Amino acid sequence: MGSTEMIKSKKLALAIALGLIITVTPASAATKSPTPTPKATATKKVTPTPTPKATATKKAPVKKAPVKKAPVKKKKKKVVKLTPSPSPKWPPTGFKTDPLGETKLYMKIPTAKELVGILSAKTALSSQIKACTKFTCGAVSVASEIGCRWWQVTGDLVGATSTENRTLKTFGKVTTSVTASDPQKVVTILLITTEPIGSGHIISNISADCNQGDPAGPIPNTEYRAVG
Repeated sequence: MGSTEMIKSKKLALAIALGLIITVTPASAATKSPTPTPKATATKKVTPTPTPKATATKKAPVKKAPVKKAPVKKKKKKVVKLTPSPSPKWPPTGFKTDPLGETKLYMKIPTAKELVGILSAKTALSSQIKACTKFTCGAVSVASEIGCRWWQVTGDLVGATSTENRTLKTFGKVTTSVTASDPQKVVTILLITTEPIGSGHIISNISADCNQGDPAGPIPNTEYRAVG
């Protein structure tokens, strides 16, 4: 076989051998160019840079900001507003007057509870009430629409005639005079006798006079006269 045929056979064999990768072989590529051998290149040895050592640094002390104290709030003084006392109801509740209401005078016999409250507020009456721990006494509250220069109150000392006879009998009369009172002002008056407590007597038939003239005698004054 000639050299020309040998070359064709090599080409054919090369084409068959490379058929899995190369599908078209250029006609101009008669021979395969030799693969250049890579040249060895010198590599420069790199010296690792030493890691810098960590150095401890002293931190400056942190200055704490001064804590401001909250200002003390002064408590406001409570202002107490004084309201005037309401005017007493007029005419006074529970008081009696004349049937026609012409005199404008009012009277009431206080209960024991009411009398205790009145005595606690009136120091003058508190001193007088000591006599009532020994003697029979009565009490009355009076008021006038126009006021009085002085009051005169009278009453009867009454009780059973005897142990066997329970018929009421008058044993004496008491008259008490007191000073002036303002318009629509309630005044409580004590009627003190010289009859000892324990006989069962009471003060009854009480009446009151509001006087605008001059008194006939000293005021205050109390007179008791026994009836035989």
